[in-house]
Amino acid sequence: MQDKRELKKQSIDKQIIKHFDGMNTQLLKEYNEGIFFIDCVGNVIFSNKAALRLIGNDYKEKSQQLTEFIHEAKQEEVRIYFQRALKGEKVQFGTTIYHKTNNEMHLCITLLPSIVDDQVLGVYAVCRDYSKEQEQFAQLSKLETHLKMEQKLANIGSWCYDVMEDESYWSHQLYKIYGVKHDQRFVPSFKEGARFIHPRDRKRLEDAVGHSLATGESYKIEYTIIRPNGEKRMVFEQADAVVDEKRKVVQLLGVVHDITESKVITNELKQKEHQFQTIYNNLDAGIWSVDVTRNKVILCSDAVLNIYGENSAKFLENRHLWEAFVYPEDRPTITKEYIKLMQGKSIRPHYRIQTKKGEIKWVRDHCIPTCDEHGNLIRIDGIIEDITEEKRYVDKIEYLATHDYLTNLPNRIKFEREVKKSISKMKENDGSLAVFHFGLDRFKHINDTLGHDIGDQLLMNIAKRLKERLEPTAILARVGEDEFAVCSTSLEQIGECKKIAAILFKEIEKEIMIDDFSLYVTASMGISIYPHDGEDAKTLYKNANIAMHRAKELGRSDWQLYSPLMDSAAYKSYHLEKGLRNALLQDEFFIEYQPKVHAQSGEIDSLEALIRWNHPEWGRVSPGDFIPLAEETNLIIDLGDWVLEHVCKQLQRWKKQGEKVVPVSVNVPSKRLLKRDFVEYVEKTLAKYEIQPSFIEFEITESSIIQHEEHVKKVMEELKKIGVTFALDDFGTGFSSLSHLKDLEFNVLKIDKTFVQNIGDKGKHQAITKSLLYLAHALDMKVIAEGVETTEQLDFLLQHDCPFIQGFIFSKPVGKEKIEEYLRVRFL
Repeated sequence: MQDKRELKKQSIDKQIIKHFDGMNTQLLKEYNEGIFFIDCVGNVIFSNKAALRLIGNDYKEKSQQLTEFIHEAKQEEVRIYFQRALKGEKVQFGTTIYHKTNNEMHLCITLLPSIVDDQVLGVYAVCRDYSKEQEQFAQLSKLETHLKMEQKLANIGSWCYDVMEDESYWSHQLYKIYGVKHDQRFVPSFKEGARFIHPRDRKRLEDAVGHSLATGESYKIEYTIIRPNGEKRMVFEQADAVVDEKRKVVQLLGVVHDITESKVITNELKQKEHQFQTIYNNLDAGIWSVDVTRNKVILCSDAVLNIYGENSAKFLENRHLWEAFVYPEDRPTITKEYIKLMQGKSIRPHYRIQTKKGEIKWVRDHCIPTCDEHGNLIRIDGIIEDITEEKRYVDKIEYLATHDYLTNLPNRIKFEREVKKSISKMKENDGSLAVFHFGLDRFKHINDTLGHDIGDQLLMNIAKRLKERLEPTAILARVGEDEFAVCSTSLEQIGECKKIAAILFKEIEKEIMIDDFSLYVTASMGISIYPHDGEDAKTLYKNANIAMHRAKELGRSDWQLYSPLMDSAAYKSYHLEKGLRNALLQDEFFIEYQPKVHAQSGEIDSLEALIRWNHPEWGRVSPGDFIPLAEETNLIIDLGDWVLEHVCKQLQRWKKQGEKVVPVSVNVPSKRLLKRDFVEYVEKTLAKYEIQPSFIEFEITESSIIQHEEHVKKVMEELKKIGVTFALDDFGTGFSSLSHLKDLEFNVLKIDKTFVQNIGDKGKHQAITKSLLYLAHALDMKVIAEGVETTEQLDFLLQHDCPFIQGFIFSKPVGKEKIEEYLRVRFL
């Protein structure tokens, strides 16, 4: 298993290297926004200059994971987004990272999966620093709060409530409004202040404060207070919540205006409003605010001129002017988002606008609603940004991920997406479409003899010819090294497939001149038709591929329509499963035995019984083919019982013949081990053939133990009492091997062949094998090394005191006649 994982990793690494070799990496390196390429386990494989600037150049020489630079409070969230990207999803989110200066930076990150041949090789992370924008926005919020405070303080009273400390602060003027003396006998708090609220207003104020503490939203409310001397005063109160980085309310800041004799200090208000507007108009983003109740734009910064090409004064005059700039195709989306906004929900739509000069731009609009205490929308504040450049580069990277670098044709992923769209249209119109999958014959020979440059030019030439010849509605893609696919949506009847195939063959087989070489190629083609051969893009593509391989088998330079019988693997699997059910009755199974020998002397110590199947049509069937089928169909239970029965019968026969028998190990299927009658069945079988329990050893894999350890332990204890022994098979490839050795007390430990076969590498496999041998000896367990094939492996095991060996160096699995010869001589 470890070899397979290692080979898979090496394969993916090679694909990543090939992927980068074929890309314009200079473009990525010089791109002014940070780009990381992260492999499937989170390691940063590539980072451009801008990315290194974001995290600090000190990290350039280190091999790290991207999450190591993420703020610890954000790491789990980023891992979730990364897992979504590994499933092929484009993800965009904001997060916080650490810079080498130990400062925090705020990033907008877009994760784009890199998919080649239907496999995610890794993820591009496109990072944009918007720390300054957040700082500016925070400054604006602070100034806006300050402005509001001064506007209200001009009418006298303010307060502050610290949620964490449960303490309140009242300004001097607020004491005066409430008619309370500012001395130590009165400690301001919500509870104390509530005593002065008129009974009919007290519940409304408590609800408003509770809602603000729970949601972080501001509130405005009018109510009546009763001073200690009985005098009633009408006041207006407004409060804003202050939240921490976890969006938890930590403070409430409020102002109380005695509006009984209200006076407005207009001159100071205008001055503060001017300061506010100056700051807003110096931002790149457009800032606006709408008074919904008056249907009027009350604030619009000058930055909208750079975005729309229209003066901010025009927007102040007409609240709905922005709608005229929305690109026609995006208006339905904006209408849906606007409905959410009117319901009091914040929205962040991305859409296109057409400026006054006719230029198309992408914008991001963040709209924040404010509602009154009754839930009615009263104001909308917003920030609009020009994201045209950001969108252009994201689209460029997505294009690279969905198109072939050589021919600029869509790749397989893009092809399947387009076919999926076409199928949706066909469903609406009750139409048909065809998928043509064709591979160039002997293209590898051209690459090997004339070089890859000639091969590349050949592919580009063919792609150009096909693109010029096919109908505009047809979808052409390069889906493999020498394979192309076409989806034709103008298919009125199946007979037209032949015409389209003829057109494709004609263009492919024309002479191609490249560097004085006159080249001729042919193709083998498979065709699948919707909906007859599949109702989704993946099925149609798979079936066209099967038909193409069938065309190759029949002599190449031809085409084949898909037929279900072509899926030979599925056909064989079906018939194997069907035949498996009759194989026991038809006596098609037999047993081979592989000796386990003393490493020093070569003397046979015991045997392992291995089931084999001689199929009447296909001959010997690999256990790798029929054992998984038996597991799926639960026939594995019957096979396990059949093996134990025949082993006991054979042992009885050898004893009667006077052969000197040795113990035989039998593999126990996990499903059989968990059956309640297993112990009873074993005892009856041993008694039936008069076999001593010590001559039977059961081999159990770690997968049999997982989640059922207590049951397995009970079964082992019952059988060990009568003399049956147990071996832990394929040790080292499971999940919790050490705990199983400690708790289940196996008699024998079998070291998996994956470690033995890599002993010659003088690396970790040697170290692991040594450790396993030491562990087995320390636990007083019999240890057997599986898969020993070379003298080098044998010498190593002898040198490190491995007492028993099983492998081809002594004997492969053989029939009972050969085993009888071995038992007579006893030494191999």
